[in-house]
Amino acid sequence: MSLFFQPTATVPRKTNSETGVPNQANGGGASSVGDFIAVVLGNALEFFDFTVYAFFAVYIGKAFFPAFSAASQVVASVAVFGVGFVARPIGGVVIGAYADRAGRKAALSLTIAMMAAGTAILAFTPSYAAIGMAAPVLVVIGRLLQGFSAGGEMGPATTYMLEMASANRRGFYTSWQLATQGVASLFGGLVGYVVSSTLSASALAAWGWRVPFVVGLLIAPIGIYIRRRLNETLDTETAVNDTAELASSIVRHHLSDLLIACSVLIGPTITVYVVGYYMTTYGMRVLHFPASTSMLVGFITGGVGIVASLAAGLIYDRFPNRKWMVLPQVLTVMAILPAFAWVTQSGTASVFFLMVGGLTLLRVLMAPFQLCFIPEIFPSAIRSTCVSICFSVPTTLFGGSAQVVVAWLATVTQDPMSPAWYLLAANAISLLGVLALFARHRSTAGRDDMLRARAGI
Repeated sequence: MSLFFQPTATVPRKTNSETGVPNQANGGGASSVGDFIAVVLGNALEFFDFTVYAFFAVYIGKAFFPAFSAASQVVASVAVFGVGFVARPIGGVVIGAYADRAGRKAALSLTIAMMAAGTAILAFTPSYAAIGMAAPVLVVIGRLLQGFSAGGEMGPATTYMLEMASANRRGFYTSWQLATQGVASLFGGLVGYVVSSTLSASALAAWGWRVPFVVGLLIAPIGIYIRRRLNETLDTETAVNDTAELASSIVRHHLSDLLIACSVLIGPTITVYVVGYYMTTYGMRVLHFPASTSMLVGFITGGVGIVASLAAGLIYDRFPNRKWMVLPQVLTVMAILPAFAWVTQSGTASVFFLMVGGLTLLRVLMAPFQLCFIPEIFPSAIRSTCVSICFSVPTTLFGGSAQVVVAWLATVTQDPMSPAWYLLAANAISLLGVLALFARHRSTAGRDDMLRARAGI
């Protein structure tokens, strides 16, 4: 354990105003294993509750939109999934700013409690057949609560992991932000596989799809309890006094970086929700795989995500030259069309899983750029808000609509390659953003790399 979790910095720190590299509040004592586990467990639970909906989109559509055709049920269901993304930027800004004013601990405790409330609504709302239009209305409310919570989780959680880490462990610590999403996807896919394999089709449609939401609720009290015991990493001496001061600082000094950083997240965000979640529906509807086979998408993306994100974090900490960070985005753009063409021509589950795993690997290898390079650009006083905006706004505009767009494209064009073209355009935009942001901060990154290299990191 001591090999990975080291609370003491080994590299001289610059001030936040110089580079945005975190100064640890409380003398670095916040980086205990207990605090780290509290954030990791809560983050995994948050994303499990939010994303497990996608695995059961087909059945949720039948339960709450029975009057629609089969194809329209899927579109309606993923549209409700996307409703949760409407609240994400609001949650990101409100809770992110709250974390910069009141502290990371208070924000992280709030997000997990709100996610539990939204999940409870989804788990226990009767179907359309039982209560009519009240059913989809309640589902929308539940998704809005989940979206507000998920939007507010990313910034404070990433910021907390970055600030609790020593200089030579920032990559590894923050990589757990993405790894926990992999855990959530893995666990969601596993639960989906077990439920779909053990229950009949009628039972799965009637009530079986609710099981994962109930499972998430059973774990929620543990996450709420341990997050309330976190130590704080916010340096109160440099914290902003109010929202007006926070907004002024961002607009006057960091708006350009914020906009470019948002563009960086467009491709990875769409890739998450198309490759990681829509492919379950794609496997059933387009490739005609059994439900149990398609549910393994979550298992694959989760497993690859966990291993690859942690490996990427360790590589980031080990090698000071950061030029390699842009390579996975370049390879992603090159691989999308050939990968989908291979799947549609072969029509086999093994090739399908290789495509899902390969594109997930390339996406996850970009984690150090997204979770270290981008947050380090912003000073500690505004970091949580900026990171929240970077992840919640692209997720809202492009992640929430991704499944709706590809489902619509599949219906209109009847082209099995339609998701590939959408993915290609999104990741090409992200590549331009990565190159622009790296070029803007290459000199600052070089100075930091030099310090790390001199310290033998």
